[in-house]
Amino acid sequence: MAPDPGALPPIRRSIVVPTSPDDAFRLWTDDIGAWWPLDPHSVHGAGGTVAFVDGELVERGPSGEQCSWGSVLAWEPGARVQLTWHPGRTADEATEVEVRFEAVDVAGGGRGHTLVTIEHRGWERHPDGSAARAEYGRGWIGVLGRFGDAARADDVWLVLAHTAGPAAPVDGPLFAHPDFAEHVAFLDRLAGLGVLVAAGPLSPIDDVPDGARGMTVVRVPAADVDRFADLARTDDQSVVRGLLDVTVSRWAVVRR
Repeated sequence: MAPDPGALPPIRRSIVVPTSPDDAFRLWTDDIGAWWPLDPHSVHGAGGTVAFVDGELVERGPSGEQCSWGSVLAWEPGARVQLTWHPGRTADEATEVEVRFEAVDVAGGGRGHTLVTIEHRGWERHPDGSAARAEYGRGWIGVLGRFGDAARADDVWLVLAHTAGPAAPVDGPLFAHPDFAEHVAFLDRLAGLGVLVAAGPLSPIDDVPDGARGMTVVRVPAADVDRFADLARTDDQSVVRGLLDVTVSRWAVVRR
């Protein structure tokens, strides 16, 4: 049968997390109640929980209310979970959600990574499929963000503070020095390792210059803190050659 030209296409959203497919699957299924953003993505709001129970994904509200979000259709640990999807609606109005877990290589990453992909389909069964699809298209982004935060909960944020080094030119910008390209190459390597959060020069907010300064923020596994602190001093050739000095500090991130 030819596809319905008026059918709404599935939503697909993805994220790469620094853990194995087996661990990512367990986080999504066994520990979903620890990270799922019930406010605003739930029926009863914050204060409750959600969990897989006897083949269903069940929300329990703060006062004991209970509702099923859907029934499990496929359960393949480390590979995929598939279920009907009808939070706050009847089962005959259910769409379908499939979450897939695929091992991926991150160059030099030193640990396993997983591509987690959500596909949400079956909008023709929803009373207002077009509006629901648009809402979920936005909502799944936030859900995956929370999942990614949970998968990286043991990570440490490091700030690499850069200032002009002993070999920096007295006149002229640091950016024009040939060795500055080595700093850019180092940042590219951090990005390739999947740990770079942000990098760039700092500018004073008043008119008083205070020297060339820059900052790089990385997010690394707790076990790799010493390794990345050492890389900041030995792998960045602009630091090795004295164009830049670097100070490495842990950043206690309170809010994101």
